[in-house]
Amino acid sequence: MERLEIYPFQRVLEHNPHKGSKRKKERRFKMPQIKWASLQNSVLKNALAQLVKPENFLLAVGSLIMSRAFILGELLPFIYAFLAAFAWKNRGRSTVVAAFSFLGFLTVLDGTALWFNLLSILVLTVVMTYVKIPTEKAWWGLPILTMAVIFLSKSVLLLLTHINFYQEMVIVFEAMLAGVLTFVFMVSSEVLRSRKALIQFNFEEMAAFVILGIGLVMGLNDVHIAGLGVSSILCRLGILIAAFLWGSGGGTMVGVMSGIIPSISSSIFAQSLGMYAFSGLLAGVFRNFGRLGVIIGFMLGNLALSMFIAENQVALMGVWETGVASLIFFLLPESLKEKIPVESLGTMKQIEANQLRSVDSRIKASVGNRIQNLAEVFDELSSTFTAPASHSAKPQSIAYLNYLYDELSHGFCEGCNRYNGCWDRDFHSTSQFLLDIFTLAEGEGQVSYDDCSSEFKRKCVYGREMVSTVNYLFDNLRMNEYWSGKIDESRELVARQLKGVSQVVKNLAEEVEVETVVDFELRSALLQASSRHGINLKDITPIRTSGEQLLLEVVAGSCVDGTGCDLSIAPVLSSLMGEKMEVCSKKCPRFKGQGACEFTLTRAFAYNVQSAVAQVAREDVSGDSYAINTLKEGKELLVLSDGMGVGESAAKQSQTAVNLLENLLNSGFNKEVALKTINSVLLLRSTSETFTTLDMILIDLYTAEVDFIKTASAPSFVKRGKQVAMISSSSLPIGILNEVELVSEKKNLLPRDMILMVSDGVMEASRTVNGEEWISELFADLDETDPQVVAEIVINQALSLAQGKPHDDMTVICINIELR
Repeated sequence: MERLEIYPFQRVLEHNPHKGSKRKKERRFKMPQIKWASLQNSVLKNALAQLVKPENFLLAVGSLIMSRAFILGELLPFIYAFLAAFAWKNRGRSTVVAAFSFLGFLTVLDGTALWFNLLSILVLTVVMTYVKIPTEKAWWGLPILTMAVIFLSKSVLLLLTHINFYQEMVIVFEAMLAGVLTFVFMVSSEVLRSRKALIQFNFEEMAAFVILGIGLVMGLNDVHIAGLGVSSILCRLGILIAAFLWGSGGGTMVGVMSGIIPSISSSIFAQSLGMYAFSGLLAGVFRNFGRLGVIIGFMLGNLALSMFIAENQVALMGVWETGVASLIFFLLPESLKEKIPVESLGTMKQIEANQLRSVDSRIKASVGNRIQNLAEVFDELSSTFTAPASHSAKPQSIAYLNYLYDELSHGFCEGCNRYNGCWDRDFHSTSQFLLDIFTLAEGEGQVSYDDCSSEFKRKCVYGREMVSTVNYLFDNLRMNEYWSGKIDESRELVARQLKGVSQVVKNLAEEVEVETVVDFELRSALLQASSRHGINLKDITPIRTSGEQLLLEVVAGSCVDGTGCDLSIAPVLSSLMGEKMEVCSKKCPRFKGQGACEFTLTRAFAYNVQSAVAQVAREDVSGDSYAINTLKEGKELLVLSDGMGVGESAAKQSQTAVNLLENLLNSGFNKEVALKTINSVLLLRSTSETFTTLDMILIDLYTAEVDFIKTASAPSFVKRGKQVAMISSSSLPIGILNEVELVSEKKNLLPRDMILMVSDGVMEASRTVNGEEWISELFADLDETDPQVVAEIVINQALSLAQGKPHDDMTVICINIELR
């Protein structure tokens, strides 16, 4: 009724034949004429134009199907929720949905039930058109409005006809279901409105579309094409897809849901429940054979349970429905797996693990990118310092000559009364005289007046002053050239150092590993079990590292003497874990008994390492540095470094190497990256040659495997019984070359084996006795098992060979391996 064609009045001139030639003008008015046929055609065209839109056409088909979707044979909540969720704030869509829901009602209802639902749909359409709900309140306002409209409209109609408490209860349940389904369908409507990709769906959105699909299948429950049930074909197709994507678990789950749909629709238990579930299970079992295997497994399940169906016609139709569903499934695109957001169905533990792995990978990528960007910043800074030295405006010698000529002509000679004659009329000879003087000054360093030519002396009245000025200018040039060279050298040094820092950062970025995973299930179990045992823990975090090492980071109330973690908490957690756990690190508060104590538990080691050190310095400070530390990954670290020379400078070099190595290994970096980093740092320390040796031993406290890493260090000795083996290398020290050569050798130790590490000062204690020989013989003859005693015996023997005056700093580290 919006496009009425209203025609205006028209002036008409009429001629009166009875009055001769006299003409009289009269005005007549025609009433507006409405062309009702044109009006009807316009309305019909508008309705068809609205219907042919793709979204409205799909809504029309959906409303037609949803209006047939029964629950328990009496409730029709799907169509009301569909109307409220998909046609809200759109009069055209609400009209389309209401009209086609009328058609759907006519196919399944009659009598009083038909009129009740027709009037309720009409009331809901009118109410949604005129009642305004704020957008921020629509998520709860629209479901409540839908529920209220259905309850009030049907209750009033029921009161006008006859009072029936059973029917009123049915109305209440239908209104509640419609409200809940409205909220679910609003999620689907919002996703369709935003055109969100299927691969980005979350769990709530997937569940909303599954419920929407169940409603559509229920609406097609009694629709048959050539005797085949459309809903049955769709259920079989859904089971095939689920089995193909998610295996036997997904196929069984969808099979159970598909089997329940007929029971929900008709309140009669359907025999298809067991058949669908069993067929989905077999289809998932044959999933590894591809689509054909899924189809074969599903058909086997159908045929196996078809023998229990009494009616042959029903069993035969079921086989045909399976064949049609299998054909559609086989024709689906190959990209089906890529477009489904859920990769697999499993336990919540698996889902949490997948999410944590995803978060870890994103954190690792983010940290790696940031460190890589930092390295690129240092690269840019390095190129900034090297850029000016790569080009020059003009040759340096020409610039020097121009400077000398300019200073003499405009500075020294400008006030002379012969200036015009020398620099204008006789410019060539003057410049040649000066060039000879410049040559003498450059070659001899200084030029004297006696060395100048007689022609110059005769021509220049201020010859001596001229020579002194030339010497002064050359001194300035030499000074400028010296400092310019120093600046260029410093610039190159800074550029090289920045380049080295960039390489260090890049090496660290390549080794950043965030492979630790927090076991939330174990955390909750330990907290509950500890509470039952009377241990009050504030927090506990089980962390599994990439090497399958389990760390328990515990926060508990502080004890009085600082031994509560070792004596009380560790035994309880060990009994709960089924293996012995011990404290590897702890951080107690400043005031014991107040605040919280933080400590870390790890699996108890199978082996114990006892170590001892004996050291003698040539000067006041020893240039040898060492470190002994137990790493969190269950390895014992022993490092001995010998700096270049003796004294404080050598101590700084070796201590830098030891501290860096210890910190990098404790941070989780492997030994290759740690040594490369130390090498780069030593290269950057100074322009002069600085280097240090590194003797590193890593002992696995679970397997007793030992890894010897040596860079130009003295040999190490391994003793088993009376036999002594020597471990040596011939690599260069670190801090000399850009690339460090890593020499590693692994051995398996046994209980009561001993290792001896010595520095160069012990090996070279005597100029006449071979160090390898006397240390091997002494070590083999010793029956002592105390590492401290052994270390002191070896260093005393070295001092006696050096006659009490060591040529270099001496250090001995002795290690004893024992089974715990």
